[in-house]
Amino acid sequence: MNIQTPNKSSLIWLFTAVIFILVFMSITINAKPKPSKANQEDDFFATVDGFPIHANEFQRAIHANKSVIIRYFYEKYGAEQSAAFWNTSYGGEFPLELLKKKALEDTVNLKIQQIIAMEQGVLTDISYGSFEQNFNQENERRQKAINNNQVVFGPAQYTEEAYLEYVMGNSILSVKNRLMERDWKPNDEQLKTFYETKKDQLYKAPATVKVQQLSASFIDGSRNVDEKLKDQIMRKMETALAKSASGLSFEQAAKELDQTGKVTEQLYNLDSYRHNARSPVAQAAAKLRIGEISGIIEENGHFHLIQRIENERAGSKYLSLEDIKEQALRDYIDHSYKEYVRKRMADAQIIVNEESYQNFRM
Repeated sequence: MNIQTPNKSSLIWLFTAVIFILVFMSITINAKPKPSKANQEDDFFATVDGFPIHANEFQRAIHANKSVIIRYFYEKYGAEQSAAFWNTSYGGEFPLELLKKKALEDTVNLKIQQIIAMEQGVLTDISYGSFEQNFNQENERRQKAINNNQVVFGPAQYTEEAYLEYVMGNSILSVKNRLMERDWKPNDEQLKTFYETKKDQLYKAPATVKVQQLSASFIDGSRNVDEKLKDQIMRKMETALAKSASGLSFEQAAKELDQTGKVTEQLYNLDSYRHNARSPVAQAAAKLRIGEISGIIEENGHFHLIQRIENERAGSKYLSLEDIKEQALRDYIDHSYKEYVRKRMADAQIIVNEESYQNFRM
């Protein structure tokens, strides 16, 4: 048998070829794109413009909407939650199907807002995995701060829902500010048009009471109550009240108080429940009839007498644009943002994972 052995040049060529093949394979393997975090979220219910809605995001929306759906079926059909409730038909409506539909709408809306925030440079990663990592890190940070006796603002530990609300609240505010600076800031004519369009909905004046008010202070120069002065002012206010009740004007009655009495006109907003709950004068003003005079009222180191002279029903007037321009501007931006989200939802490419969606059970 004649066996030929390769010469030296053949061996060199073969070795070079093997090295070339190995290098090429290495380059090919390393050049292959790595899956993004979005593609790694295999457990998804839908995608919105290619971004996945993770199963946990869908489940969170299910949890948030459960009570709404239960109340809807109870009020409409008298149906109460039971083992068979979610898969029972009531008037052709299935609670579970309605719940899944509402949860999907909410998660799509949320994902659209996250995409917008990412486009505006507010968020860098909108995957559920990134959110979950940040959520856990924030709770760990808070726990560590508490253990070190440091001040922690807000809750000691966030729930997932509360943390999402915190993150999205800040993100949406930043998006609105950026879009207002670049594209959405209205000129005077646009703001006026918005005001005229929305004034019936947003800018009706609240119910108010206008009173004439006679006031006198019993606070001394050190901002403390002067009990002796308080007794003197009370006696003079009693005399002023008697004269007002006999028909004298507050200006004439105020003369009983020398330089300590002051007559003003005040407007009390009857819709300011929080303020009125702390103000005996506002509470008294709301109860008076036009022309009626109150008794002596003590509030914040003063005695007051009030007479109701005018009232406006809620909605009988509009707040002027000049007085609420800053609020109107905020409302304009809010409206523009909602319209932008609505348009983006209408234009979005939404692909539902039918297997996961249809097989979902409570």
